[in-house]
Amino acid sequence: MWNEHREVHNRLETEPIVWMTTVSAAGKPSTAPVWFYLNDDDTITIYSRDPSVRIRNLEQNPLVTLHLEGNGQGGAIAVLNGAASIERDAAPATANTAFIAKYQSFLDNHSWTPEWFAEHYPAAIRMTTVSVRG
Repeated sequence: MWNEHREVHNRLETEPIVWMTTVSAAGKPSTAPVWFYLNDDDTITIYSRDPSVRIRNLEQNPLVTLHLEGNGQGGAIAVLNGAASIERDAAPATANTAFIAKYQSFLDNHSWTPEWFAEHYPAAIRMTTVSVRG
């Protein structure tokens, strides 16, 4: 799959924000921007507040989409479809040094420490991409 979408894969390694859509058991979509990290196995890690709408939705329906920003001219839009699970046994964000390194400047801009982030976003979500549009 990624051979056909190398540019999207490269963007996942560098872009800071994706829009994640989860869907409730009643079929109501919920979309929000999230910080994310592309793992070596091509899964994507996202940390979330818990409780949250996102966590509640994922407990009922694992299907998700991630949307990369476009180029402001109607191009470079990419949508990843997949399934996500809440990784209850995952180490906190502070143990994910690559994630923290990616977002250190964002943490600094908010005056947040990695420990603060891990405390307020304790739920690790892992997404596996099954298809890509764009």
